[in-house]
This record gives sequence, structure tokens and C-alpha cells, in this order.
Amino acid sequence: MDADIAPGCGNSCLVVGVVALGAVVGFLFMKRRNKKFHLDTSTHKQNVVYLFQFPRCTLGPNASPFCVKLELFLRVNEIEHKVCSSRKVGPRGKMPYIAYNGEVISDSDHIVKFLIREFDLSLDEWLGTQQRATGHVVQRMLEENTYWSVVHYRWDQTRDRLPYLFAKKPSLFLTLVLRFMSRSVRKALYAQGMGRHTVAEITDNTQQDLRSVAAILGRKEFLLGDRITSYDCAAFGMLSVMLWELPGSVHESLMNTELQTLRDYCQRIRDRWMSDWDELAVKT
Repeated sequence: MDADIAPGCGNSCLVVGVVALGAVVGFLFMKRRNKKFHLDTSTHKQNVVYLFQFPRCTLGPNASPFCVKLELFLRVNEIEHKVCSSRKVGPRGKMPYIAYNGEVISDSDHIVKFLIREFDLSLDEWLGTQQRATGHVVQRMLEENTYWSVVHYRWDQTRDRLPYLFAKKPSLFLTLVLRFMSRSVRKALYAQGMGRHTVAEITDNTQQDLRSVAAILGRKEFLLGDRITSYDCAAFGMLSVMLWELPGSVHESLMNTELQTLRDYCQRIRDRWMSDWDELAVKT
């Protein structure tokens, strides 16, 4: 015999079920984050860099500018490597990280420095003191300031679109995970300072940052001259994500109108070292 259901009970039960599922997702997410880091490298080949990064996204190779930066750096320097999609963060609680001959290194800046030393790379050797200082300042501005405007746009201004960055048809589980994560991301935005500003103020700051990079680039082929450097890898990581993975943003709009030199700069690098950009994007 079927049981009678009171009017409205179905919706109430659905809400309770979703809330309960959300709680379970949150618990599993936090449990995973707090688990002590361990990486089994026993099956890794010697002298091959294993790049661990977030899974591919729907608009390009990766949603993270830091992952794009490292993948480009490895390609530019023709270092043998294997890209490993992972949701397991590194020993510093961050992505990306690499494993090389049993050693694990995290933080993209530390990784670049490690690779330059380990492989005796010369891509920055031709730079003078002033050029290095300029590259350093541009990289720090983009990665420590402008980056947070990307985070704000994704996780606050357009957070309902976020699941579609990672899947063409996002599952309920993915949607709940991202919704749970968005709370901590918005707290991080507030703690960093970007989250305390209005959208208009963030837009103004972003425009100033991008105009500054465009002024430094000028008509040069690359950021500091006619040869690519590690600073270009960092700049491309940030600018390419803004240009091709932030639809409808001030970042995209500005580079397609007033600051077309930045768009052309990204396109040059993409054509030469990341021509498979579209092929790497998630298709499902």
C-alpha cells in the first residue's frame, strides 16, 4: 500500500536531501584537504618531470593561470614531462606541483627556479638587472594582485557559471563541491583585500594593471625583448586565462579592444608553443 505524502513534503524532502548531500560533500572535501600529503613516485621514470595540476577545463588547458604557466615553461624549454590531472593538492596545499626523480616541489615560482637550476636553463641569462627587475615587478603584480580579480570574477560575480568551466554538463556533485568551496574562496578574497572592494573599484584596478603591462610590452615581441623568458611564461599564464577563459569579463573586453597588443602577444605565444590549446580543453 502506497503511503500518502502531505502537500509540499516532496519539495521539503528534496531540500533536506540536497542540504544533507552538501554536508557530506563538505565533510569529504575537508577530510581530503586535511589528509597528510603523500605521493607514490615508484612508477615514475627517471629524469622526467611529472606536472600535477587541476583537470583540464572546458575553455582551455587549465583554469589555473599557474598551471598554464608551468606547462608553457616546460614546453618552451623542451623538458621531457608528463601532465597528470589531479584533484589532490600538493604539500603546501596548492596546485600545481611537480615530481622529479622522487623529489616533490610545489609553488609555481619555486618550481621554475628549481627547473632552471636542475636543467641549467639559459632563457633568462641575457637579461640585465633592470630587465629582471621589470619582469619581477610585472609578475608579482599579475600573480599577487590582478590574479585576485580573476578569482573574484569567477567565484563571486559569475559563480553560477563556474561548474560549466569544468564540465560541459556538470554533475550535481561537482556543483555542490564548487558551491561549498566558494564560501572559503570568498573568505580568502576578503582576507586578501580584493573582496572588500566594489565591482567598480575592482574593474578600475584591473584596467590599471593591464594598461601597465601593455605599456611595458609596447611593440616588443615579448615582455622584455625579442626572446621569451620565464617572466613571459608567468605573464602568459595570467593573460591567456583572462583573455580566453573569462567570457564577458573586463579582462577579455579590454584585451579585445583598447589593449590589442596584449591579445596579439598571447596569440603569438599560443601559436608557437600551445597551438593545441583548443584540443586540450574538456569536450564533455
